[in-house]
Amino acid sequence: MSDTKWTPGPWVLETVKTSVGVCHKVGPFPAKREDDKPRHACLYADYPSDFNPADQALLANARLIAAAPDLYEALQACIDYGSMTGAEWVVEKARASLAKARGE
Repeated sequence: MSDTKWTPGPWVLETVKTSVGVCHKVGPFPAKREDDKPRHACLYADYPSDFNPADQALLANARLIAAAPDLYEALQACIDYGSMTGAEWVVEKARASLAKARGE
């Protein structure tokens, strides 16, 4: 993923307790910057509950975000393979998804 402007993968999900809930930390651990400052995002759930669908959705979103670098690479592989085999519908879907990820 050398053509990207985001933190390269692999990313992982780590859930830590806070004073009022949890933080789902997504990114590379340990930090991968030269200055050793964290390069991760936090999705916070204040006063989470196992019965609140929004808290379950937040965790599911964190899992999806953590998978983003792998999904990006898989889509690029679909483009490469689909182009070789003539599966243009796969290629177009993958290209559209990657363009969305790049903000195009």
